[in-house]
Amino acid sequence: MRFGGHQTFTIRDGWLFKGLRLVMEDPERLGDPDLADWMGVGKNMAKSIHHWLLATGLAERDPEHGRQTRILRPTAAGKIIWDRDRYFLLPGTWWAIHLQLVHRPADAFSWHWFFNHFSSDRFERPICAEALRRHLASTGQRMPSSKTLERDVNCLLRSYSVSVPREQGDPEDFMECPLSELGLLIHSRQSGFFHLNRGLKPVPFELFGYALALATEAYEAVQPGSVRDLSLTDLTHRPSAPGRVFCLTSEATYELVAAYEARRLLKLDGQVGERIVRVEGRPAMEWLNAYYEREGRTNEEAA
Repeated sequence: MRFGGHQTFTIRDGWLFKGLRLVMEDPERLGDPDLADWMGVGKNMAKSIHHWLLATGLAERDPEHGRQTRILRPTAAGKIIWDRDRYFLLPGTWWAIHLQLVHRPADAFSWHWFFNHFSSDRFERPICAEALRRHLASTGQRMPSSKTLERDVNCLLRSYSVSVPREQGDPEDFMECPLSELGLLIHSRQSGFFHLNRGLKPVPFELFGYALALATEAYEAVQPGSVRDLSLTDLTHRPSAPGRVFCLTSEATYELVAAYEARRLLKLDGQVGERIVRVEGRPAMEWLNAYYEREGRTNEEAA
């Protein structure tokens, strides 16, 4: 597990494009001591961009250059996003980035823990950091320093939160992480409390499927053409399930699934008092490709 590789910087607009372009076009430069100068950012920012490429699953270390090399190669997701939305303009791309962060505990353990195990909907920053420390202690995981955990939690919360009320001309508003646009977390300037938004969100159906596939592929291969039957309870509460990673209540999960059923994208059945959701089984990358294909068709029709 890794904590703090972000150098306290959240993902900034344009960073993932800048980093992924190097991975795709000039990966050797990622090992250059003058990388920061070439990218036009500070040295710690260059380290942060490198970290986020790994943590978001857009890139991985190139084994041809050794286990600890800084030279990266694109992952399957990185290639798809580079080909389909290299400037990171579509909301589905940021839902995908969020899902990949949540499913990569080796590089972003705090993200994985927060969206799968943290149970408070309203909390202060120190409470969140203490909950993470207790989780690590209870599971026998390596314990970083308190300051390291606090910095990691602070970066996580700043990545997703939108501060209210907004103050006109506040420079922090111009450095908000694009993940904050997903609407998962609200920060009250007056009370200092953070509030998880567990209401309904406009999650594209393909990203719902992508979430299911990523959760399944952590344990077994997904067979193309198969069908998955999941209870509404599992979809809401099971670790890595859509209800968890998209911060949905049981009611919001049902509303989302019902909206998909109305478009005949999945089937919702009742079975012995429990609602069962039937979803086509596809590998994760097929779901991601399907999202961009639909977006492409929509743009063509609009033109």
